[in-house]
Amino acid sequence: MITNKELFDTVNGQPVYKLSLTNANNMTISCLSYGANWYELLVPTAAGPQNLILNFAKIADYQATNEYLNMSIGRVAGRIGQGQFKIGDHHYQVAANEGRNTLHGGPHGFNQINWDSEVVANQIIFTHKITNAVDSFPGDLDVTLTYTLTDDNQVLLDYNVLSHGETVFNPTNHAYFNLNADDKNIKNLTLRLKSSHRLALDTEKIPTGQTLVNTDTPYGFETQKTLGAAIDGLQTIPEKGIDDVYLIDRHADNDPIAVLSHPTNHISVSIFSQRNAIVLFTANDFGPDQPYLTKTGQNYVGVALEAQIAPNAIFDHDYGDFSLQDGERQHYQTKYQVRF
Repeated sequence: MITNKELFDTVNGQPVYKLSLTNANNMTISCLSYGANWYELLVPTAAGPQNLILNFAKIADYQATNEYLNMSIGRVAGRIGQGQFKIGDHHYQVAANEGRNTLHGGPHGFNQINWDSEVVANQIIFTHKITNAVDSFPGDLDVTLTYTLTDDNQVLLDYNVLSHGETVFNPTNHAYFNLNADDKNIKNLTLRLKSSHRLALDTEKIPTGQTLVNTDTPYGFETQKTLGAAIDGLQTIPEKGIDDVYLIDRHADNDPIAVLSHPTNHISVSIFSQRNAIVLFTANDFGPDQPYLTKTGQNYVGVALEAQIAPNAIFDHDYGDFSLQDGERQHYQTKYQVRF
């Protein structure tokens, strides 16, 4: 395993590091300490290394145009309606950052942190103590985020936490994939997703508590189809694409919940998770103001597949429970199997 840690940029006078791992097959992942960002997923091709995820040249581009691009997301992925929730009989109000709602951990989420970082063997390790005084969520958290690269071309994202006080924890990664070598959007890519239902969402994208059927609709990916077929079938809705929470159907532990593939170049990314939901977002309203290194900013420039516990679990434990008690530890893992 080839490893490297180098200065990438600065933010608020602090150094931002780029940390890299290269395996025996010349596949490379790199991450940034700012946001514990997944910066590159490079696979070897006849034309040279190809990055399968979107990225920018400098931190200011993330801050100005797309603050969640490839970032680690927490404490809680998705939206909390009006920033309000309960743990047992205790009511909590956290800071809002999308109108009256709290999105992706609020205004001081994981994406805003310049994490302590190191490379050890085949792992990139980020650590930080998350405090109530900074992000307004109850309790403090000791968080370790680890990216592991294996020689069979797997990327493992592990989220480990120790809670000091009761709190909530439902993290994810907001990587945007585009498997095209040239400057194309993602409509030609195919997706298979183990989901027959999705959450019903209100006009502010907050779960209503109801579910909707995906099968035999543009939202359905139970059998493989192109993202373009889905997007073209959704041009009459305001989003003109997908920005939805898919509930994962029961499956064997060794089965991927999602497989994203290129139709001709044999590149694919299979995603494995034991959590019960994945957010699928097809970058419906991205524009030329976003200065990607290898792609033109445009609608459908990338696709995000964010494994998590269904966000309505915060008010309905039939969908899970991501609350933590004082002294409790929690671990989640998302695995990406890359083929090229």
